[in-house]
Parts: sequence; structure tokens; C-alpha cells
Amino acid sequence: MAIKLCPIGGKINAFLFENESINLPLSLFLSIRIDLEEFQFQSEFEDTCIQLDFIKMKFNSFLDIENKEIEFALNPEDGYIDGSIYLDSQHVPVDISKISFSSFDKDNINAKFEGVVLFDYCGYEDSNQEFIIETTLNFENIFIPSDITSPSTQNLEIAKKKLSEFFAISELTDPVIENNGFCDVIAFHKLA
Repeated sequence: MAIKLCPIGGKINAFLFENESINLPLSLFLSIRIDLEEFQFQSEFEDTCIQLDFIKMKFNSFLDIENKEIEFALNPEDGYIDGSIYLDSQHVPVDISKISFSSFDKDNINAKFEGVVLFDYCGYEDSNQEFIIETTLNFENIFIPSDITSPSTQNLEIAKKKLSEFFAISELTDPVIENNGFCDVIAFHKLA
């Protein structure tokens, strides 16, 4: 049974992350959420999204993604995007092979995604479903999680210095402390 993926917008963020236990140095990653219209799957109506995390790509400036087409390896190859869609009370993997970005219109950027929903990974009899979808993403912020730099006013300059090693901070507002839905973080927004 094919599902109808109709995007209705989404969000794009960037964040600093490191993991010493797997020898991953401090790096800048993108995260994208693609919101979808409600659809029916396995006799249930699903109100869900495609979540894409740990997108590793050259991203030192907003110009680095504007009008760019980027191809990605597929899981489990090095350089894949950690993607999934929540269906039937479980995360079904999504492989993204290509993202094509347009130019920014203030805080918004159009993006086209080519990928496949991996139903067989979760034991469904449905065939894996390839897709090409396009939507507008709202750029929320670049943030530094609390395990990298504690969100406090005395750490704002430290956060700015850390991020400047990865991104052109002249394109960003001064850092602020805000809640990202899970915890407080130090966040930078795109200059208008």
C-alpha cells in the first residue's frame, strides 16, 4: 500500500555536536523536519512528519546551501542521513539520496528531497516507496546544546567563539538563550 506524502512545510536547524565515544569531533550538522498532510496507513490516520537528523555537509555560510544539489550515501554507508517517519507507532527508516535547495527568502528556503521509505526494514509487506517531494522550510536557528556549552549569559561569548570555528557568525544575530522544545540552548538566528 503506497502512502501519499504531501508536504506542508517544515523546519531546518543547525547544531553543534560531538561524541568522543565514537571519535566524532565537534561538528556542525543540519536537522530538517518535513511536515506532512494527514494520510491513511494500515487503517489508521497518521499525522506525522519526516525527520532528518545529523545531516553532515559543508555549511560554513548560508551561501553554502543556496541553489545547491547535494547527494548523500544511503544507510549504512558513511555520510548517510539519519531519517525516519513515525507510522503505526514505530519509526520507519527513510533514506534520502538527494536534497536540492533554492535560495533563501528571508528565513525560508525551498527544498526538494529524493528518497525512499523503507517499509521492509520494519517487517511490513508493503514495498519500499520511493518519493520526490518539495516544500518550503523555515530556518529556525543554529544552536549549541547544553552538553557542549551550558546556556548561561556568561557563556554567550564562549558559544560565539565556538560557533565561529564552523560558521560565518557575521550572518547571525547575537546569541540568546532559548528553549528548543526539550531544554534551554544557546541559539543564533539568521540576520534578516
